[in-house]
Amino acid sequence: MKRKNVVAMISGLLFLSAMFLPVLAAPSTAEANAGADYGIISVYGEAVITAQPDSARAVLAVETTHEQAKTAAQENARLTNAVLEALKKAGLDEEQLKTSGYRLYSYMEPSDPRDKEKHVTKYRAYNELDISLSDLNEVGNVVDIAIQAGANRVVSVVFELKDAEALKLQALQYATGQAKAKAAAIAQSAGITIRGIKVIHEEMTGYSPYRASMEDSNFKEMAGGGAAPTPILPDDVEVMARVKAEYYF
Repeated sequence: MKRKNVVAMISGLLFLSAMFLPVLAAPSTAEANAGADYGIISVYGEAVITAQPDSARAVLAVETTHEQAKTAAQENARLTNAVLEALKKAGLDEEQLKTSGYRLYSYMEPSDPRDKEKHVTKYRAYNELDISLSDLNEVGNVVDIAIQAGANRVVSVVFELKDAEALKLQALQYATGQAKAKAAAIAQSAGITIRGIKVIHEEMTGYSPYRASMEDSNFKEMAGGGAAPTPILPDDVEVMARVKAEYYF
């Protein structure tokens, strides 16, 4: 008798489950199809913000060449140490000075202009220093000091932002606002009403540091002993953002 009651109870539960399952599944299906019959306005929003840089990075190098690898390396080490000592004496600390690259390699060079078959093997040592600066007014002076001490290549001078995140977020806000304005203008011109936003996503966010465009020869000529510091003036950096948005009507 008890067994029949249990069977009847299970059957009843299964029956109730079969009744309620379609009802519970209905909202998910409806949400997946929401907006499927609407028209779409697809737009891009872009923004560029300019800002003054607050830090600089000068990349200089010491390059030496000799027919003996050992001599090329030793001379390079001597000059590089002289550059580092001069920069430290000028007030820079070790955290501002880093070695960003070192190479020692050989190459063939013609030894007789009259005989193209004759070559001599030479060795080149290359030591690259990355110098970080917070005082932008000191960039030219630091470059001069390094060159006078033995650096013979100026790889790059770049002006940057220490923290660009806040400006990136601001650029994203402007880009999103532009996308919204574009969609509104399109809808008004077409005589339709925007009902909502379907999707919006970030396409790109970043910033471009300012690179000083001066040739190595200019630095060498202007970095003479007793001369005025080499003028290296920064320009604004650019922070950019781009979004894509789809509105439905």
